[in-house]
Amino acid sequence: MPKEKPDAEAALQKLGQRLRAGMAEQHPAQNLEIVRGAVREQYEQEKAAKREKKTAPDAAKAPQRKPPEPDLER
Repeated sequence: MPKEKPDAEAALQKLGQRLRAGMAEQHPAQNLEIVRGAVREQYEQEKAAKREKKTAPDAAKAPQRKPPEPDLER
């Protein structure tokens, strides 16, 4: 009987590895690294969009501001 126990434990470990590999293959979103990468990428895109949005109005306002023209009638 003592010999059967290590074999059973090894078989259970092997089964556990196969189950985890199958779950990772069927449900890739549950893989934490993939989710972290997707969230990081989306955050960077939103951050870049905010930067562009902040700088765009300033550039548009600059040409609109012109000094008043002097009156020629005086």
